[in-house]
Amino acid sequence: MSTEDETTARTRAAVEAYVRAWATNDKEALLAAFAEDGVWIDPVGTPPYRGRAAIGGFWDQAHAGDQRFTPEVRRIVACGNEAILLFRMVVRNAGGGGMTIDVCDQMVVGPDGKIQVAKAFWDATCLGQL
Repeated sequence: MSTEDETTARTRAAVEAYVRAWATNDKEALLAAFAEDGVWIDPVGTPPYRGRAAIGGFWDQAHAGDQRFTPEVRRIVACGNEAILLFRMVVRNAGGGGMTIDVCDQMVVGPDGKIQVAKAFWDATCLGQL
């Protein structure tokens, strides 16, 4: 098996930074993982969040209910400047209970190591209760 080339390694590092930001509840780290003009579509088929300010708004909306998000990574597949992230997001409510979302993210990473485009694929069949 060959080692990853520089582009693939940079892509993998960007995806790992994205996951770490969620795992550590670090909004600034998440924003830093994206390019200034990055695009995030979550889920695919809904309006995109364009730019770090809009992506930060998505983060704020997701965290408005005092939930805790814990990604459980199944696999990261990095090929050149694109990657697939397969994971389960565990969402725990402050008062107990919560839900899970099985997600497949597709990402494109720029030469600067920042996520240019992130697309989250999930639907109602991907939701579960805790």
